[in-house]
Amino acid sequence: MENAFRGVVHSGCFIDERNLALVVSHPHPDNDHGGGPGPVEDWREPYDFDAYAALVDPDFDPDDARFEVDEFRHVALCTAGKWTLEELPGSGTLEALRRLESNQYGALLSYGGSAFFAAFRASDSGRWDALEHVGLPASLIEKRACFSDADVVLAGSRAYDLDSPSEVGLLVRGDGVMTWTQSFGQVPGRVLALDSCLAEDGTRVLYAGGRGLWMYSAGQWHDIHPSLSGEVAFLRCFPTGEVVAGTTRGDVIAGTGAACRVVARVGPIHSAERWGGHLYVADSERVYRLGESGFERCAIPAMDSVGNLPSVGRLSVGAGRLWLAGSHVLASSADGRAWTTHPVR
Repeated sequence: MENAFRGVVHSGCFIDERNLALVVSHPHPDNDHGGGPGPVEDWREPYDFDAYAALVDPDFDPDDARFEVDEFRHVALCTAGKWTLEELPGSGTLEALRRLESNQYGALLSYGGSAFFAAFRASDSGRWDALEHVGLPASLIEKRACFSDADVVLAGSRAYDLDSPSEVGLLVRGDGVMTWTQSFGQVPGRVLALDSCLAEDGTRVLYAGGRGLWMYSAGQWHDIHPSLSGEVAFLRCFPTGEVVAGTTRGDVIAGTGAACRVVARVGPIHSAERWGGHLYVADSERVYRLGESGFERCAIPAMDSVGNLPSVGRLSVGAGRLWLAGSHVLASSADGRAWTTHPVR
């Protein structure tokens, strides 16, 4: 595949094609099959698709093969066209990457599906510092976390019961720790998805999802879409106050506050962006645009998937373009229709 590259990509954040950061898989245990970035010198070489495909043996449980390509512990960072490969601390999987300012980045890592620490790239040295959570309410389980500007919002329940309420609060970065400094109260159920950002007027936009879809407003939580098909497993909100939610059954919900409605049913979505006046969402097979004529499919570049990873990468926005990063493709579009693939060398 032209412009393909070694290493499995999960997602990324972008300034432009010469300044970007990609979440990439960890090295293969033998360092010879290309199951991850490996040494930078090798990682820059074009990948061997047959070698990647060989990682997934049809005689074994596919979940066994995911280990080779689905443990994301590295960030491939391009600064002014120069690539470096940086390993994050700890043994968790990188769930979210956020560009903060200059060459500073923040990452959220999880272990066993529960977010448990944040890491920050504090300088151009490439060093990432892990920050533990302190001051949390006792015995929170099944935790979820998201960035809210440079802070972190965290939610967790006190019991495994699906109807057990979840505590939600704000973690603020301090001297080597992330401290629980503000409580947002309780959501009436377990939280599977969480997202937050700063609104255009500087206030905090905050949504949570699970068996319901809830918005935090005026100091309390509001159930803004009480009738759901499946549970909310994906959330993305925007400074305008808009939110896109995706359920386990494939319903896509969009709107602002109580005006949210189901706009389509596709596969379970994994990313969404507002760009060029339209909302875009992606599931494992397609990219869709919500426009004046409704929900429509978008053309996407051809991609090779690996193992059980989605065929379609995650959406992002940067340099006035819509970006698609995943598996073995990095592409951008200036109009949401035609895509340019970018080599990673």
